[in-house]
Amino acid sequence: MSLVSKLNEDSSIKVPEEILKKAGLEPGVNMIWVYDEDNSQILLMQKPDNFAKSLKGLGKELWQDIDINSYVKEERESC
Repeated sequence: MSLVSKLNEDSSIKVPEEILKKAGLEPGVNMIWVYDEDNSQILLMQKPDNFAKSLKGLGKELWQDIDINSYVKEERESC
């Protein structure tokens, strides 16, 4: 989906209604702005209430076929 908004003179921008509905955003929600210098892109995301909870389980699919205890033992012995 691609929608266009105009940056106003006071640097404000109106988020399209369709985006607000799909993302479940309401007035008062804090947003995080990130500028990706490598790709010259602006990233916008809702600030989570709890960063730890929102990141829980991130990357778990990377460890599905690995015996974690063997991996840790091997890493400790490699030093």
